[in-house]
Amino acid sequence: MKRNMHGADRIVRAILAAAAVWLAIAIGAATPGGVVALVFAGIMAATAAGGFCPLYLLAGRVSQRRKLA
Repeated sequence: MKRNMHGADRIVRAILAAAAVWLAIAIGAATPGGVVALVFAGIMAATAAGGFCPLYLLAGRVSQRRKLA
């Protein structure tokens, strides 16, 4: 899969993932809200690490700048 996210998007997602983990710990990881926060953190971390967002693909959005050839 080609990357479709810009570096800034990836950084924001990594920060959101860390914040969601902190939130899950603060409210209790075993609570329903904690589980939702951990799932959200996992999705944000995976898309930040891979540089690919399936929702961007569905929406037709590409935030990564392409080189003109």
